[in-house]
Order: sequence, then structure tokens, then C-alpha cells
Amino acid sequence: MVIPVLLKFLVFIISLSISGCVSPADQGVDTVTNVNVPTGPIAYVDTDGNANYNCDGVNDHVEINKALEYVNSIGGGTVYLRGPNTYWINGTLKMGDNTILTGDSSACIKLIPNANWGDYVPLITNMDGANKNFTVKGFEIDGNSENQSVRRGSAYYDMIYFYKCTDITVTDMRLEWGTSDGLIVRNYFHDRPSNIVFTNNSVYKLGHEALYTLGLNGVTAANNNVFTRTNTAFRLSSSGHAKIYNNIIHSEIQDWSTGPGIEIDKSDGYESQNIEIYRNKIHTLNGAAIWIFGEDTDDVIRGKDVYIHHNIIYDVGQYDKFTGYSNAGIVIGQFNNTIIENNVIHNGGQAGIKYYQYPNAASMNTSFTTIVRNNIILGSDKYQDSGLWNTDEINHTFVSNNNCIYSVDNNYNGKGIVYKDDIYVDPLFADAAKHDYHLKSTAGRWSGKAWVNDAVTSPLIDAGYPLSPFSREPEPNGGRINIGRYGNTNEASKSPAT
Repeated sequence: MVIPVLLKFLVFIISLSISGCVSPADQGVDTVTNVNVPTGPIAYVDTDGNANYNCDGVNDHVEINKALEYVNSIGGGTVYLRGPNTYWINGTLKMGDNTILTGDSSACIKLIPNANWGDYVPLITNMDGANKNFTVKGFEIDGNSENQSVRRGSAYYDMIYFYKCTDITVTDMRLEWGTSDGLIVRNYFHDRPSNIVFTNNSVYKLGHEALYTLGLNGVTAANNNVFTRTNTAFRLSSSGHAKIYNNIIHSEIQDWSTGPGIEIDKSDGYESQNIEIYRNKIHTLNGAAIWIFGEDTDDVIRGKDVYIHHNIIYDVGQYDKFTGYSNAGIVIGQFNNTIIENNVIHNGGQAGIKYYQYPNAASMNTSFTTIVRNNIILGSDKYQDSGLWNTDEINHTFVSNNNCIYSVDNNYNGKGIVYKDDIYVDPLFADAAKHDYHLKSTAGRWSGKAWVNDAVTSPLIDAGYPLSPFSREPEPNGGRINIGRYGNTNEASKSPAT
């Protein structure tokens, strides 16, 4: 009879609506396919039987790829993943040009346990022949790393991978439990900007970088919260013309926590220039907050002009004291004209700022300069041997002006450090133990909610480099920049009347 068959079908649809996707352990084939073919630029994916494409918790990549193929066939559009649902995938999702893959924040794409894919096979990538205008936003990707049999960082299960593509945006995503990178983009051309945007994402315990770019220009990484596990939050490899700002980068001091917070590296012959790193909070890392190094051999400087300013850095560089490359707050090697100003580095490990080049790495016989000014470098009870440490007095020079270096064993370690007007006094922070690095002032200090008056005034107010701009500081500002994170900002502590 027809009626019992219809009733069985309705019961099946209702059960999917209540339970969401079934466990990947429930093996079988897709029992529900697209029932409502979309007629516009948005294709909806769900598990309730009423979407354009419907999933059942087994091989959900099949239905999602059908939706992606549809919007590609009409020249571009949106695939929308409805939640609350977990979409279990056992195959790569492939995006065409001019495609937006988005969804509810309660929608999750999750890799099945023991996927057993080959290396360099990502969860999401571009279709063959597609190379521009991709957006991934709004939902969650779970790499299910604890239920895979591969070693972290070994190129298995990149979450999002684009090759020779431009105009890529990944925003408002939750990326968690990965065995490799969150977003990786490989281009290897510098003749035009790639326009890679990675913003407003929450990233937790991936197996490599949250964002990894190779051989491209034009990167923005902003307003992300990244809890690192293996390697770094952001790595720009042979890449430049980038801005990294307003991010929180942190981890735990554990054996599994490796790498710096931000890594800028370059290979022989590639360009890596004009990179700005600012207003970030980087803390609780075994590795350095920022590690920059180049390996050119032809004496042509292509790694240069990195500007690091207004960052808060604390409890980083916590590797063993004899580890060379990543045991300081900021480590630089074979980059020229690096400018580091108005940062706070508190407990940076072996040094606040260090110049270091691998002994066995390629090196150039040319001169490099790092300019350091208006920073506060503060030691800790554990150790911080040096404020500035130069390990290459022949090819590198530190130029240090108007920094506050306090509570370290050695203000300067090594030769090739030219310093003037540095000071060595307690900066009188609002509360260093709670990482409030505003300077105390009898005229007014910003508390986060209001201006408050202290009983004492920090000696770092109006003590910065005389040629540094100060116009963003509130009145009265003394006509000179404050040393530290809040110098030349609207949260700069006020100057007492003279």
C-alpha cells in the first residue's frame, strides 16, 4: 500500500530533523538527495529534508559538493550550511570562482575519524581552473585531530588550501583540532597582490599554522584569537606587503606547544618586505613572540622594512636558555631596517630583543640594522639575561634610543649595539602582575573604563624619542611621546602640569 510507505518516509524525515546528522559510525549510502533544486544564487544545505541539498551524516561532502557545483555552474553564488548540524565529510570540498561558503555558527564541517587520506589533501580547496574570489565564513571546521593517526604538522588534512589563487577571505570562523594548517595559500608570484584576508576567527589547537602564506604579496590578519599548539599563529614565508594587527596569540607552557607566535621567513631570492605588526597581544609561548629570518646568499637585501609597534608581549621565549633561535621576545636574523617601537616585552626569555642567524644557514656578507626605540623591556623572576642581545657584531647593528630596560641581568649583550638616552628604572605600571601596562600618573591614567589619578607618576611619561609623533596622546601630553605600549595613543597616560 502507498500509505505505509509514505508514513515511513515522513518518520525518517522527522527523525533527521530532531537528531541532526547521524554518527559516521552508522555506515550506509546517502538516502536523501537534493529535493529542491535552487533557482537563485544561494543554495541551502541542511538535514531536515527541506533544503536544496540534504545530508544524512554519511559522506556529507557529496551533497555539499553538489551545492558548490551548482553555484559554480551559474557563475558564482553562496552555499549556506544550516545549523545546528554536524556535516561529516570524507572527501574534499571544492569551490569555484566567485563562491561564498558560509553558514550558521552552529553548523560544523567535521572530518570523519581515521580518515586515512593521503598527504596534501585538504578539507576545502579550489576547483581545477578556479583561481579568484573565494570566501569562507561564519561556521566551524573541526579537524578531529585526536581521532586521526597522522603526526601533527606533516601536511595531512589542511583545513583550507588554495593554490595560485587571489582574493581569498576567511572570516568569522571557528577552526579547531587540526592536524595541519587552518588556511594555507601558495602562489609564488609577486607581480600582483594576492589579497588574502584572515579576520575575526577563533582558532584552537591546530597542527601547524592558523594562517600560512607562501610566495605572495598582500596579506591581512586581524582581530583573530589563536591558541597555538604546533608551530605558529601566522607564518608569512617569502611573502610581504602585509598587516598583522589586533590579534591575541597565546598557548600553554607545555611540551606540545612549539614555535613562535608570528613567523616571517624567506628563501633565497624571494622578496619579503613592508610588513607591519601592531596592536597584538602575544603571551604564554615556549617560542618567541615574533621570529624573523632570511636565508639569501647573493648579498641583495630582499628581507626588509618590518615595522613592529604597539604590541604587548609577555611570558614568551620560554625554551631552554641554550636554544638559539626562539628563546627571546623578538628574534631577528638577516632582515634590514626592522623598526621596533612602543612595545612592552615582559619576561621575554633569554632576551627582550635578539639578533640571531642560524650558524649553518645561508648568510650574506652585508650590513643589517635594527632600530629599537620607546620600548619597555622588563625581566622576570625566572630569567631574562639581556635587554638587547646582538650575536653578530660584524654584520648587524642595534640602534637603541629612549627605551626602558629594567630588571635584567645585562642591559646589553654583545657588541654592535649603539644606544642613547635609554633609561633603567621601574616603569611604574598600573599592575604588571595582571598585565596592565598603562603608566601611573598623578594627572590621569586610563583604567579601561575611566581616567583615574595615581599617587605617583611614571618616569616614562614624556621620555620617548624626541622625533616620535605624539599628537594622539590626550591633553595634557607634554609635547612628547610616552615610552611603552600606549605612547601616541588615546590611552596614553597624561602629563602632570609643569
